[in-house]
Amino acid sequence: MKKILLKWTNEQSLALSRILTIVLLFCAAASLFCIPIITEWYDAVSAQAPIHVVLNIVLYISAFLGITAVWQLFRMLNNITAKKIFVQENLSVLRVISWCCFGVAAIWTMFSFWRLVAVFVAFVAAFAGVILRIMKNLFAIAIEMREENDYTI
Repeated sequence: MKKILLKWTNEQSLALSRILTIVLLFCAAASLFCIPIITEWYDAVSAQAPIHVVLNIVLYISAFLGITAVWQLFRMLNNITAKKIFVQENLSVLRVISWCCFGVAAIWTMFSFWRLVAVFVAFVAAFAGVILRIMKNLFAIAIEMREENDYTI
């Protein structure tokens, strides 16, 4: 029996990533309209004191940071499509995305005073921020090496 393998090229993978990023951006923007409904529902089903005002604030700020991060990711995918990989702009994009993650971590850490489960969200966001900072540092070294190599005869 012969196995049929799909040939998945880098261009197809990049196109899929761009499409998924656009879908994610639209879903995130659409979710802004659902935040009040979600927070009221949460207050109705939780057996704790109502916190929909605080939760609305946390979710709107987190959504703003998330949309910013997704937009930056889309910019980076455009650079990759244009074969601009190890450039300063991608370094800036990674820096912005990592700070967005740390911002979400800080907001949810403060929210954990109202709901302890928020610590989990804060941890995940901080972990993503650390990974992105490490990737940013790797990109910085790669850019430095590329520039040094460009000036070598």
